[in-house]
Amino acid sequence: MAWLAAAVIVRIPTSRRHDAAANLAACFPERSPAERWRLLSRHVRVQVELYLAFGELLFTPRSRLRTRFDVTGLEAVEAAAAAGRGVILLTPHTCAFEWGGQCIAMLHPVVSVARLHDDDPLMDWILHTMRLKSGGVVYGNAQSMVPLIKAVRAGRWMFYLPDEDRRNDNGVFAPFFGVPKLTIPSVGRLALACRADVFPVRIAYRPETRRFSVEFLPALAPFLGDDPGADAARMNTVIEGLLLPDPAQYAWTQRIFRSRPAGEAKVYGPNGVLRTTRAVPR
Repeated sequence: MAWLAAAVIVRIPTSRRHDAAANLAACFPERSPAERWRLLSRHVRVQVELYLAFGELLFTPRSRLRTRFDVTGLEAVEAAAAAGRGVILLTPHTCAFEWGGQCIAMLHPVVSVARLHDDDPLMDWILHTMRLKSGGVVYGNAQSMVPLIKAVRAGRWMFYLPDEDRRNDNGVFAPFFGVPKLTIPSVGRLALACRADVFPVRIAYRPETRRFSVEFLPALAPFLGDDPGADAARMNTVIEGLLLPDPAQYAWTQRIFRSRPAGEAKVYGPNGVLRTTRAVPR
């Protein structure tokens, strides 16, 4: 059902498809329109299949859900925690990040920060219920970070997704696939405050096997936290590395380039990067 639905949905000229196509054109200008179309089509297939399976996260027993995941690299994270270090798990908003978060919460108590859906209380309730089901603790992004830092120092692992464009006054522009992107350079300060090691995590769904992979990569060298621009650029480079093996896994429908530096052209809308190219190749 997902494959058939995706084949139709990807050809419907919605604003979300336009945003995804614009992001891909901005990030992969060296690829042909046909190559970007195949990437977009795979992304939609992954996204639709996961939307249709979303109920599993709410209703499937945790013992059965754990059998859907292939986990690698966990030993280094557990060793850091056993040595008394805090743990920050850095990952971008991939299509399967909710699934990866559930997997990690079943492996170890976690804490995270989430944006509240003020305009959709039902979705807020569904997501909150699902995220707490495996024992996670979730703070709103408007809350103080002090309880979160205390939780990490006390032994919870932080599930950290810092790649959204939040139009925050503390953000800096740093390259993301060569495009200036407003980035919150908080990972260095958080790591220092939490006395934590930062582990990149690659989360993906493989439609060919219908399985999920959660890959814990080696800890990053310490962030100094005294140069926001350098921290932001380094973090974006790490995220690029997580996405490059299968870029279709990323949530390209996000307006990740919504904020622009002064004088920079828009990425979205009629004057955006797609103004002279077709989203759907002939």
